[in-house]
Amino acid sequence: MTVKKLGRPSLARQRRDEILLAMATVVARDGLPATTLAAVAEAAGLRRTLVLHYFRSRDELVAAFVEEVVSAYGREMIWGDPCLPAADRLDALFAPGAYADEADLRVWTELVTLASRDTAVRDRLRHLWADHWLPEAERQLAAEYPSAPSEDIAATAYTLACLVEAHWTFHLQGIAEPRRHHLHATATALLTRLSPPANHPDPAAP
Repeated sequence: MTVKKLGRPSLARQRRDEILLAMATVVARDGLPATTLAAVAEAAGLRRTLVLHYFRSRDELVAAFVEEVVSAYGREMIWGDPCLPAADRLDALFAPGAYADEADLRVWTELVTLASRDTAVRDRLRHLWADHWLPEAERQLAAEYPSAPSEDIAATAYTLACLVEAHWTFHLQGIAEPRRHHLHATATALLTRLSPPANHPDPAAP
């Protein structure tokens, strides 16, 4: 996963970013439960004591990884290109490249799997979905489909997220694209059930 850098980061910010990027590499390779501070330090080319200087414990490192790296990556996926209509942004979520690479998808799947056993990870992911990602998806849909009832907007945003998640989960399991295409088609049909976008008048209107 890519760690976003804005402007000229301080050395401390640069070191944190290097460690978090190394964390993503190790999680994709070894799985989150097997990810150790020593492994992250080795992947970052740093001493373990230096990793502990920036992250005082493994739990703190995992928390920062979810809250900074995973949060930013999910936000980027959901926002997409704001100049594109919702239908095009939805298509991009089902297309190759929605995840930067296979490693990013494995990292996300690792977190979801761990959430079933680790309440701290579950709480952090729930916070991202409930307080950030789903509200942003609803905001975007409401802006493009202003005549759609709020309950339809909320239900559509949630169901689209479920369909995208299922699409990529099946991808990891080797389910052939023709079968997964049905998920994309279902998502597109759900989107068209909303009112016409504000900049596309209803042709049936008088």
